[in-house]
Amino acid sequence: MAPPMPRAMANNMYVPPRTPPPRSAAPSRPAGVPARSGRARVRWVALRPPSARPRPRVDVDAQDRPTPRYERNPGWGLRDLPPVEPAEPQRSLLERLRDALPNLLLAAAGVLVLAAAAEAWIYALLVVNLEDPISRPMQVAAETAVWSTGLAAVALMVACLGGVAGWLIDERRAAYSDHEEVDPRSRRQLMIGLWVPVLNLLWPVAFFRELLERRDDLLPVHTRKRLWWLWSGWLCVNVLVAVGVMVRIFSESLVWQANAVVLVIISNLVSAAFAGGLWWTITRLFARDAPAATPTRWLAAV
Repeated sequence: MAPPMPRAMANNMYVPPRTPPPRSAAPSRPAGVPARSGRARVRWVALRPPSARPRPRVDVDAQDRPTPRYERNPGWGLRDLPPVEPAEPQRSLLERLRDALPNLLLAAAGVLVLAAAAEAWIYALLVVNLEDPISRPMQVAAETAVWSTGLAAVALMVACLGGVAGWLIDERRAAYSDHEEVDPRSRRQLMIGLWVPVLNLLWPVAFFRELLERRDDLLPVHTRKRLWWLWSGWLCVNVLVAVGVMVRIFSESLVWQANAVVLVIISNLVSAAFAGGLWWTITRLFARDAPAATPTRWLAAV
């Protein structure tokens, strides 16, 4: 009677045991390598079911595919943007007036000359009016010329004061930085000394003297003389303006009104000369890129 069949053989999963080869046929094993056990090794492979397997690729004829096209030119990496320039810092009103100061001074000098001419026209009409009456259109035209040139002159002089303040602040800062120092006067003190009446008659002298002491590229004696002449002109302008205004306010007769007009004419001409002198001082005397001025020595011919 045959022995009973094992359950693994009955389920068709029976794996017969492997008999080890004879010792004579076994290959030589290097020293230190452990001997392999005689237990059978089984590898299980997992396969996807047919429903989950991908379909085979079908080659499609090139003629059946649509031709690729673009509605616009693709810009993949082809955008060539121009370099962005850094934005210029916003300049203040004082800095703009400082940069335009030479042109403002020349414009102020020209307008002051025109204002003097308009006042001379008024003076001529006053002289004519002593004997013969003048026409109404002539009077309106002369007064219009006086008012327009006068207001323009005042506006330009105020702009020049702002430009001079900006120029002096910047020039003093540069002069003190050349000596590795800081300007001891604040920005507010400089503007008060230049803009406040009565104070602007004396303080600018100290401001320019301190600037001259820090400018090693200027001749001290020569520059100081030019500054004294400029300050004298500034005093003369203020005195003439004050006297002309007082005479015009308190004059009652026609003769004194004519004298007030003469004072205004002289004041306008002196102010124009002062504006020209200030222009020369800033653009020639204190210019850093201009050569230092040398005094002229006159010798008697033998």
